[in-house]
Amino acid sequence: VSNNGNVPLTNVNVTDPKVTPISCPSGNPIPSLALGASETCTGSYTITQADVDTGRVDNLAQVCGMPPSGEDICAKDPHTERVPQTPAIDLRKDGELDLGADGVANPGDIVSYTLLVTNTGNVTLDPVTVTDPLIDPVTCDQSSLAPDESTTCTGVYVITQADINVGQVDNTATACGDLPGGLDVCDPDSHTKPI
Repeated sequence: VSNNGNVPLTNVNVTDPKVTPISCPSGNPIPSLALGASETCTGSYTITQADVDTGRVDNLAQVCGMPPSGEDICAKDPHTERVPQTPAIDLRKDGELDLGADGVANPGDIVSYTLLVTNTGNVTLDPVTVTDPLIDPVTCDQSSLAPDESTTCTGVYVITQADINVGQVDNTATACGDLPGGLDVCDPDSHTKPI
């Protein structure tokens, strides 16, 4: 806070809607600020998940002081602080084969898949989708994941004679999450189920 005018100022008050309290060496309000004098005031703000999702913190500080004329003069200063975003998603896939009562693989038997999707980054992902060329539809418990949250998705695949001839079912699922800015982050996971 600097007095760059041509008269002394009293009752110089520094405010910021996101930073409270603001501390100045001689107190806030600053009792008096002579011509050319300045003070460095400090304060802190705790970022929120919304700030991380936005990728920045915007705020506007203001200082007002009273000159000898008795009418406050004010100045404002905006500031944008970038908040690093590290989006990441993790997919883990597992499958269980149900051979039915006869215990023998036949066309029409099913593989039940469980897919665990975890937001391993620091940005909220919304929506989160899982695609799998062999499973349609894939159903998930929730479609939005905050950092460190997980959701379980499920789906089934009906095996064919071709799968039995090969002796296994191979496929790859992919989990993707949309970032607030419109981009997305994805992670594939392959699974082989012997038949």
